[in-house]
Amino acid sequence: MSSAISLSVTPRNRTPRFARHSIPSCRKHSQRPGMAASKIIDISTPLDDDTPAYPGDIRFHREVIASFDESGEGYQLSKLALSAHSGTHIDAPAHFLPKGKTIDQIPARRWLSTAVVIDLTQVDEVTAGDLEGQGIRTGDAVLLKANTHRSADSDPDDFCAITLDAANYLASRKVNLVGIDALSIETYSDPAWPVHKKLLRNNILIMEGLRLAHVKPGRYTLIATPLFITGGDGAPARALLVQRG
Repeated sequence: MSSAISLSVTPRNRTPRFARHSIPSCRKHSQRPGMAASKIIDISTPLDDDTPAYPGDIRFHREVIASFDESGEGYQLSKLALSAHSGTHIDAPAHFLPKGKTIDQIPARRWLSTAVVIDLTQVDEVTAGDLEGQGIRTGDAVLLKANTHRSADSDPDDFCAITLDAANYLASRKVNLVGIDALSIETYSDPAWPVHKKLLRNNILIMEGLRLAHVKPGRYTLIATPLFITGGDGAPARALLVQRG
């Protein structure tokens, strides 16, 4: 969903649209002696003029307003135009709830979480039955790999999203966050946005616009750091998965 700092819009994204950005190589970082190496996987969508945007929202744009001279002296400076929901982003409760917390009011501990990536590319919509038996634990970030198989020229309104009964199930599991590889966690069919409201009313954060094509199902640690915007109903975020070796 969306709020703005300034912009335009593109149809909802398919995984392929997110996936057309090159995927940075996963890096293994050595830990202290005796600790297993960990692999860092970037699941964020790069922000550029081709980044998909929610229908009716502002499209990301970067304008260079100062640059080096021919001798290499000076500096470069850019101006950004974007929405609070550009690219990979997190919806705060204030996005749909009049008295909901804004992004700056959410405790920092929420941005570091155990996570489970679930492959649901074989379903057309995510139901509670699809989530049962997937090892979802209280406090998890549940990341749904559901749209990586869709082609870039697919109908932008035709994407896999979660149903209200799935949202009810996630609320019953008391998860920390739900993320998906699409521009919205739910379809555009109901202007009342029941899925968003169900999750946010149950203190479940929403992360949209993920890139998960290169991620295997399983358990990880999620680091998701949104911009610290005072009063923000959401914010773009850098999302990383840590996989222990």
